[in-house]
Amino acid sequence: MKISPINNFYKSFPKNVKQNSNSNNIEKTVNSCSPAFKSLYIENNVDLGNVCAEKGEPKFLAKDYYMLNEIANLYPYQDCFIRCGNFRYPRLEFREKPPEVQVFNNTISNQYKVEFNPKDKDYPIVPLLLYDDDISNTFIGLPSYISINPSLPYTVKAGYELHKKMIEKKYEILELIGKNDESGYDIGDDTIMERAHKEIEDIELAVTRYLLEAAYAGLTDKQSAKQLYASEYPKIQSRLTLKRMNDLTTSVAKQDKKSAKDIGLEERDICEFAMKHFPDSEENRKAIKKLKEYMFSHNITL
Repeated sequence: MKISPINNFYKSFPKNVKQNSNSNNIEKTVNSCSPAFKSLYIENNVDLGNVCAEKGEPKFLAKDYYMLNEIANLYPYQDCFIRCGNFRYPRLEFREKPPEVQVFNNTISNQYKVEFNPKDKDYPIVPLLLYDDDISNTFIGLPSYISINPSLPYTVKAGYELHKKMIEKKYEILELIGKNDESGYDIGDDTIMERAHKEIEDIELAVTRYLLEAAYAGLTDKQSAKQLYASEYPKIQSRLTLKRMNDLTTSVAKQDKKSAKDIGLEERDICEFAMKHFPDSEENRKAIKKLKEYMFSHNITL
């Protein structure tokens, strides 16, 4: 049940992911070479610990930076927003990335400013896993260097996978509505994304409980987790440095697209794994409440 910040990191999620759009049957293969942040954003007042270059500006240590780079590289069609939540620790929001080119403005100081509309009808931003005013971020939302297990990168990756399940439901609903106006499928007063979110609520509960159970189990093995984390960091740094140089200096036509299997990264679907272990939603609600109350009452945050 234990998850360290790196241990089993690659064994818990599918890396070669294909998105199937029921509306147009276009299969998009997610297998990119560029290691840059493509779909991950952080709010400027999130508390990530005392490592900021400037006061009030969030800054990850290199270990977490490289892990988050590697995660963002896997999900180019999804955006993740690390927002300021309970105790100013992170909360998470996700959206399907619009296909059009993003517009930006330059400010008076000639700085780039990118804006997002959280109420976009077609591509809304939705919260998952770590919510505002929720103490879960104290246990599964902190960077690896100050966190019990699992750390923020692992939780972000789980959120991306959970968001995929929601997008799948979204396109299932669109297909039902689009094929036949008299299909009888009623979404009530909800938007399509709100309905899709409700339909994956059981999966979200299972994943949340899985992460919290792992955090609780990891409390007794902090030193081991730190050793595993430190031992993996040079490998991630080296791999991403090579990817970055390849992307910056080599024509796209000549880049070698390697699959996860080719570089020895075997993963499993975190959503399916969690549902297999925690299929009862009502039991999960009770367990989540109990775990949070116990850890919070014992001031178990680091």
